[in-house]
Amino acid sequence: MLYGRSQLRMVLATVLMAGILTGCNDEPNEPATSGGEGGAGLPDGLLLAAEPAGATGVVAQEQTFSLFDDLSLQHGFRLSAVRSTMKPVETGSVLVLDPAQAPNWRLAQWGTRFSLASVEEETLADGTRVLSNAGKTVKVFPGGLGGDGVLLAVNGGAEYDNALRKQGEPWPHLLVEYCFRTGLFLRDLSALNFQVEFRIEQCAPATDKPLASDLHTAQISAFWTIHNKNRESSDYNDMIWFGVPLFDARFDVPQGHQAVDSGKDDATGKFICTIAGERFWSGPVNDGQWHTLACDLLPLIREALALSQAKDFLTDSAFEDLSPTTFNLGWEVPGPYDCAIHLRALKLEGTPRE
Repeated sequence: MLYGRSQLRMVLATVLMAGILTGCNDEPNEPATSGGEGGAGLPDGLLLAAEPAGATGVVAQEQTFSLFDDLSLQHGFRLSAVRSTMKPVETGSVLVLDPAQAPNWRLAQWGTRFSLASVEEETLADGTRVLSNAGKTVKVFPGGLGGDGVLLAVNGGAEYDNALRKQGEPWPHLLVEYCFRTGLFLRDLSALNFQVEFRIEQCAPATDKPLASDLHTAQISAFWTIHNKNRESSDYNDMIWFGVPLFDARFDVPQGHQAVDSGKDDATGKFICTIAGERFWSGPVNDGQWHTLACDLLPLIREALALSQAKDFLTDSAFEDLSPTTFNLGWEVPGPYDCAIHLRALKLEGTPRE
């Protein structure tokens, strides 16, 4: 069913008023990597976006709406376990200012040797919230992702303890994750604008051993799971990983990556499509300066669907069937790198189709 402009506004108004633009509390989506080996899995039971139902209510006046809630991170994060196979898969909440509501966001620490679960939090004089141990540091500056930002740092030297990761072995992740519950179809939008400002604070090997480019790196991409939510399609509830790259320690400009998610026991077996960095960057971003990634995702997702279908994935899917379901952004560190990134001005905004 295609929504008219007034109907879509009513659906969006109802969704926003109900406060369900939130992260989910279900199973994790351990994100895919854009590196040489594939990524981690999306276990069964992850709550996916539901199809839009009939809605009544006040017509939304805004032409653009945010798909993210609590960008200030007032409610903090749900903290993941260190492996997606662990139960429970979340260990509580961290970096919370206002406990009146459960966190919308999750802080994922998949593959680490040093869990943040028992770490004592610190609040600095300027209000910055800090969570840190031997393997990683997270700082939430005033205003969070919508204000002065978030710092994500991984100490690869400690994580790997002077060893090199082998094929099939896990690697540390440090990600902010969000699960959409809007049930929004991409067909109902004329634009889906994504933006993030970032600065690479550090990225250097923490070993003198030679590194293999197909196994060892530190990288950051923004990833979405894109699902077919058309119940009449044989691809219903199937998905692809779609990503846009920020940084990869192996390259001046991150390369595109199209491959099946594989390489570990909990990999999804789904297609990964990361757009080539040359579409966004003309040179290195590891220069200590602020950079902005800003783009309309809709035409890029169309490209990703075509590339996926050329590899026999989502072959019974049309663009009109697709819905964004989850998001993650942060470090994947398959090699012994000490690395840190400052993220701020994060946005994901939809514009209803006329």
